[in-house]
Amino acid sequence: MKINHLVMLFFSCIAAVPVWAQNSVTLYGIVDVAVQAVNHVPTANGRSGTAFSLTSGGAQTSRWGLRVKEALGDGYGVIAVLEDGFDATKGTLNNGGRLWGRSSYVGLTSPYGTLTLGRQVTAIYDFDLAYDPVAPALYSSPAYDAAFVSRADNSAKFLADIGLLGGKLSIDALYSFGYDSVTGAGPVAGDYRVGKEESLFINYQRSVVSVGLLFDQQNGNTIATQDNKVQRFGAATQVDLSPVQFYAAYRFLAQKQAAQNRYSSLYWLGAKYLVTPAFNVSSDLLYQQDRNTGQGNPVLLSAIASYLLSKRTDVYLQAATVLNKKHTNLGVNGFGTSITGEVQTGAMIGLRTKF
Repeated sequence: MKINHLVMLFFSCIAAVPVWAQNSVTLYGIVDVAVQAVNHVPTANGRSGTAFSLTSGGAQTSRWGLRVKEALGDGYGVIAVLEDGFDATKGTLNNGGRLWGRSSYVGLTSPYGTLTLGRQVTAIYDFDLAYDPVAPALYSSPAYDAAFVSRADNSAKFLADIGLLGGKLSIDALYSFGYDSVTGAGPVAGDYRVGKEESLFINYQRSVVSVGLLFDQQNGNTIATQDNKVQRFGAATQVDLSPVQFYAAYRFLAQKQAAQNRYSSLYWLGAKYLVTPAFNVSSDLLYQQDRNTGQGNPVLLSAIASYLLSKRTDVYLQAATVLNKKHTNLGVNGFGTSITGEVQTGAMIGLRTKF
């Protein structure tokens, strides 16, 4: 009798395994630290110096998170993500001190697409990740525009892929009721424009060619600035001639304010070469054409090379040079991080492991 009960229990467990396998909670993360050297950095007395430091997230932001998946049947499911970004050199939180500052959302998956609600990356982030081969490494397009790594609080996001004309059309749409509720006012009763963000990235891929279009608009994040608008328009293409991929992209920025409208354009060309399955090299050439934002027209040339030590761990070398005009101060880590008018060069060697 006991043997029969054991046999029945055994087969019951075997039958239950496929059901359990459809549901999961995954712990994942990245720890990335590099040694960095950058010249022509402003010192406390306003002079020029070379900075040597450890930096976290040279190639990818250090993070850890939880990913939840639950199957509901018939192609439907539930997903949730909690993701924390941190500085591995100091053990402190990124993203303004938020515990789950990189992602904090729950959503439904279906045969028609995925709808998620919470704090999540914008379409600007997805556009840049798709068309900047060096991003999200530090010496890349986010040095010109921090929105390329932006996230939105209080947001609803819809993702869908549609077969079209022998290719794939991807839709990435986000609406936020208040994109920053920590430093800004967030959603305000009676003033729905405060912190509102609308973000759309449409991508079409057929054979070796991909083309992407971007639109994003943010209203001011306080009651006093809610009528101000910051708009970004983007267009990009990729040609995949494996093992080499080529990229070209454009972003137009319009800051519409009561006092004065400001405009600038950002162009870049990029390439990625998978030398071997373990070794790849990516490069960027970026140029900003500024009309009246005051940032000027600096040029940034960057490259990153990565070599896999294992399936989870790699070492990388990254270098970049910024050509500043006499009135510009773009550094490899963003505006204001270089002495005005100087040619700044930065380099780092880092170790990154994923789990």
